[in-house]
This record gives sequence, C-alpha cells and structure tokens, in this order.
Amino acid sequence: MRCFSCDSFSIEPICKSCVKDFLTPHIITREIDGVEVISFFDYFLINEYIKSKYSASGYRIYKFFGKKFFNPFLKEYIKNLSIQRVYLIGVDGSLNRGYSNVALLLRYGSLGIKNLKPLYNALRAKRKVQYAGKPLEFRLKNPREFVYKGPKNIEAILVDDTITTGTTLKEAIAILKENSVNIHFALTLASTQDGIDY
Repeated sequence: MRCFSCDSFSIEPICKSCVKDFLTPHIITREIDGVEVISFFDYFLINEYIKSKYSASGYRIYKFFGKKFFNPFLKEYIKNLSIQRVYLIGVDGSLNRGYSNVALLLRYGSLGIKNLKPLYNALRAKRKVQYAGKPLEFRLKNPREFVYKGPKNIEAILVDDTITTGTTLKEAIAILKENSVNIHFALTLASTQDGIDY
C-alpha cells in the first residue's frame, strides 16, 4: 500500500511520518444547543482526508481515523463512567461509494469498548441535501429532516465527520432530545473556524 499523503510505502493508509507531521490532534470545542461538540482537528488542516469520503480510498482513511483517534478518546471517556451502556449514534450514515464514512467512525471508534454500542442507521435524513460549500442561509432553508429510529431513554454520544455552521448537528440534537436521548457530547473529526465552510 501507499500513503494517502506522500505516496510512500506504508502498511497504514497514512504513514507514520505524515501522522507525526500533519495529524497531531488539536482539540477544538464548540457548543450547540447545550451539547459540547469536540473535534480533533481544524478542517482546513485535514480537508484532503475529509474529502476522501467522496472516493473509494475514503474507506481506508475513515477506518484509520476511527481506530487512531476516536477509539482511544472514547475508551478513556467510557472507563470513567459508571453507566452500563452508552450508544454511539452517527449522523445520517448514508452509503457513498459503497460505504458510510460515519458508520466506519462508529465501528472502529467503538472497537473493543465493552460498554459502548454503535447504533447504525438510527438517525437518518429524509432529505439528501448537499451542504458542502453552501452558505448558512441555504442550510437553514433546506433542513435535512432527520428521523430517529433507535431506542429511547438512552445515554449517547453523537458522531459526525465535520462541523461547519452547526446546522446539521443542531437538527440532529433536537430530534434526539425529542426521543429522550441524553447526549453526553458530539464528536467530530474536524471543525471549521468560526463556522466557515471552506
């Protein structure tokens, strides 16, 4: 295999050298409707990896991010809880290029964590609106109209790949709260500065 970034030979989709040089997490926090949103990176610094979801190579990249960043973070968080079960809920894990990037974050983020259970296809959008590159006004006029099909009265962590303006997460949080889902926090790979969509 070759490294996604530098094209050198690598067992992982991103080589150790590129991880060291470009993928040191810098935690960014924001708040959406009373829910803390934790992101590992500034979107601008890792946008080439985020955009890999539009190609077949994204499968390996998102699997890598789930194992490398989500899993250790979630393992550390869960071990300090006395709650028997926490669910990971992905924001609209729709298939794209034969896989769901959010489902990969759920699966590999929860790998080996006994009290953490991924809920696949529980939070789905009725409207498949593409927000990439669109202004806030467009996003507000074109909601995704989420439907939640998972269990109620549960403890959960919400997962998405990116937060830009926050409209998607805001809508997701609202529907989960309507269904008595207690959201500990939302976790994303990347956040844009001040809600700017690059």
